[in-house]
Amino acid sequence: MTKTVEDYIAGLSGVPGDVAKRLHAALDAAGGLTDIVKWGHPVYQAGGAVCLLKGAKDHVTFGFWRGAEMLDLDARLEKGGGKGDMAFIRLRKVDDVDDAQVARLVAKGIELNRLKGDPLK
Repeated sequence: MTKTVEDYIAGLSGVPGDVAKRLHAALDAAGGLTDIVKWGHPVYQAGGAVCLLKGAKDHVTFGFWRGAEMLDLDARLEKGGGKGDMAFIRLRKVDDVDDAQVARLVAKGIELNRLKGDPLK
């Protein structure tokens, strides 16, 4: 069982592992977030869940709980299936991670949590 975000990322191999390392560094640089492993993958929080990363065979899913309200910030955001306001980006290579864009998305997610509360409650 994965105990820390670093353990989770270290357990990923190949391109998804490299992308996850780069994304985690960008999320750290964005500031304002704490990270935990929840539901088997890294979750980043500030006033509630803001975003997640989840490794797959050929990509990393970078998801936002309030992503449906952020679609105008990044054309790569896709609405998640089912209920809720999730939206995500599939990152397939390290160059897909843009620090400034990660910071903008995180700032918006934090702001929405501040205005609306924890999206999981």
